[in-house]
Amino acid sequence: MILEVLLLAVALDILLGEPPARIHPVVLIGLMISALRRRAQPTRAYGLAIALIVVFCTVATGHLLLKAASYVDIFGLSLLLSAYLLKSTIAIRSLLVTTARIGHMVESDLAKARKMLPALVSRDAEDLSRAQASSAVIESLSENYVDAILSPIFYFLVFSVVGIGIEAALTYKAVNTLDSMLGYKTDDLIKLGYVSAKIDDLANWIPARLSVMIMAVAVPRRALPTIKTALRYHRAPASPNSGWPMAGAAGALGIRLEKRGSYTILHDGREPTTADIPRALRFIGATIVLTLVLATLLPMAL
Repeated sequence: MILEVLLLAVALDILLGEPPARIHPVVLIGLMISALRRRAQPTRAYGLAIALIVVFCTVATGHLLLKAASYVDIFGLSLLLSAYLLKSTIAIRSLLVTTARIGHMVESDLAKARKMLPALVSRDAEDLSRAQASSAVIESLSENYVDAILSPIFYFLVFSVVGIGIEAALTYKAVNTLDSMLGYKTDDLIKLGYVSAKIDDLANWIPARLSVMIMAVAVPRRALPTIKTALRYHRAPASPNSGWPMAGAAGALGIRLEKRGSYTILHDGREPTTADIPRALRFIGATIVLTLVLATLLPMAL
């Protein structure tokens, strides 16, 4: 049911968006992390324990639910549950809609946009210019294409070969959520979130590099600058992975992306404007479409 699960999960995501928080697996994972963090000491050992507990509980719960559904498989319950769990790991609609909404706000009400941006990017947004805010939105869009779409689909497809595709996608999402909540270099998290950050780096290593190739094929006329910029600037951010999709997007759009005081991607690119956000949405939209096409073709080939 690999293809059926994937198509239904994507359809659920695009048509319905995110489920209510009380039944959203990722929200529940986040609540578990928060509860464990409140009881933890700021050490790497506690960070490792949190990561192990969260991943184990996530995978075990998902696996047991799937097993139970397979025994009581009426009205396609097993297919529906599998699709729902996979859908919870991807966020196509949420990513595109949120980016478009904040992008519009950057143009129409910069002060309000500055208050909304910390939900997307980890930087001080209080005095960002429109160009800097536009850059932040585009950086977040390109990076989250990997985190919220490519990586979970990648792990679902790879591990579906051995019958644990849903469990693999849930594992990735647990790791990614751990990193998003703990993987910061603040005094209280630099040790506690160390393991989570390293596991997330490892999990995204292949998808981040694969993203550039998909971007290049999605918009062939910009393939060369996409690849060249990615190869040259992927090391600009401190993260070993986020620089790949961000640099790929910068090259494809011909714009300079910059986090003030941290990194600059494509120095000779022009300064981004608010008009580049819809361009970036169309570019990432084309990349997502190609990703889904390739993801549906692979199970058919197998």
